[in-house]
Amino acid sequence: MKLQKRTVFFIGALIGVLCLAGCNKQEKEKGGASITFIEQLNNPAYTIGVPEGGAGMDMAKKYLPEAEHKTFSGNSSGYLAISQGKLDGFVYDRVMMEFAIASGLEDVELLPENLGESVDVAVGISPKSQIDHLKDKVNQFLAKERAEGTLDEMYERWVSRAEKTMPSIPVPQAPTCKLKVGTTGMVQPFSYYEGTTLTGYDVELIYRFAAWLNAELEIKIYDYDGIIAAAQAGDIDCIMANLNATEERRRHIEFSDCVYPSVTAVMVRAEQKDSQAQGFFASLKDSFLSTFVVEERWRLIAQGLGVTILISVFSGFFGLCLGFFICMLRRVHYKPVQLIAAVFVRVIQGMPIVVFLMILYYGIFGSVDISEILAAVIGFSINFAAYSSEIMRAGIETVDQGQREAALAMGYTRRQTFFKIVFPQAATNFIPVLKGEFISMVKMTSVVGYIAVQDLTKASDIIRSRTMEAFFPLIVTALLYFVVANVMTTALTFAESKASPRRNRRSVKGVKI
Repeated sequence: MKLQKRTVFFIGALIGVLCLAGCNKQEKEKGGASITFIEQLNNPAYTIGVPEGGAGMDMAKKYLPEAEHKTFSGNSSGYLAISQGKLDGFVYDRVMMEFAIASGLEDVELLPENLGESVDVAVGISPKSQIDHLKDKVNQFLAKERAEGTLDEMYERWVSRAEKTMPSIPVPQAPTCKLKVGTTGMVQPFSYYEGTTLTGYDVELIYRFAAWLNAELEIKIYDYDGIIAAAQAGDIDCIMANLNATEERRRHIEFSDCVYPSVTAVMVRAEQKDSQAQGFFASLKDSFLSTFVVEERWRLIAQGLGVTILISVFSGFFGLCLGFFICMLRRVHYKPVQLIAAVFVRVIQGMPIVVFLMILYYGIFGSVDISEILAAVIGFSINFAAYSSEIMRAGIETVDQGQREAALAMGYTRRQTFFKIVFPQAATNFIPVLKGEFISMVKMTSVVGYIAVQDLTKASDIIRSRTMEAFFPLIVTALLYFVVANVMTTALTFAESKASPRRNRRSVKGVKI
């Protein structure tokens, strides 16, 4: 019965989302834009989107100060907002917006004039790099590649030509150092995924530099809002990710000489063309194919799902173990120990999980070469322990004190009383609450992209950055989280039934007790 209710609910929710998607398509058909030059947007009546921290933000503040500004953590979200008419303009790199339109972004166009002056795209250098004089070495490499015409040839091949190819670059056989490079994997044609393969201008530059440096290479994928923090902490040696060398960023990391200049443009809604709109189901089919079939992008979803499950299961297990230990510390009669445990719980509960993860990874483990997945498991285990300990403690306190006293009077030790009498009864009280907290933890794992973990949500973001589609990547992500949560809920429900004292009833001489 419960399964049927869940199924009906999910189908109803899915139909509702489909209807919303259909409404969205209709809204797009109504649109129209009358903006023909940039200065029009310098008006409080207009809303423009800007990517967080990049040159577009600086240009918008300088040249369009009167407009209302909305910041986006990634360019994909900004593209979606402008195409749906939620923005009047979007300020970003011209080349990347041209590629977005060529990749299928609809109902938008670029204004012909550029916004402000060009900005250097350069290699970001970590102040805590383990490679001596890395900035000088990067500049030497860039000067050599520029003198040989390699940088111009790369730019022509990746940016100007329709056919983009990654050449074969030899891997050092006897590396003398290790090079850790951060990139995004979400900015075509500079750093993006073809299927499950990372490619692009910046990726080729990374491989060339590693070969020139004779270094063992490790590439890490970050969101833009986490990549600077990674360089600051020394988690990576440098950044090659179409990174604008802005004054704000120069206060945190160093930059190499210019790799290539970047110009900022403005994207607006296109004038509505008198054309027959594509049928709803036909558009769904195209969206499905581009999301999963083209370049076998379903593999990204599968890999991300595996990472999400891995983090969730291990964090749940270790979090429960640590939570039980903290719960026991809260119950000891030694006040200092109680205080330490209580402070731990309050500190963790009062801190957003994404902030705690970044403190853990970039701060506490900043100088430690630790796996990002392991850091995520540690972070979520600690977070889950803080909440589960309080849930367990509340459940234990609901057990009647008289049962403890009776057990002790019958000769049970305190340990036997707790584990044979008190805890089994308490478990039936706290497991239902614990299930809800565990599911919340599973959903919160979606923030691990901040520390370079490519989970289910990150895989969805990567696909959206290539297809310019929001519907199927987001719906499938939500569906998979729904399935994972329900499977794990079922497992916890089974554990709850096993822990129930009612299942442990015995019959003595035909009488149930």
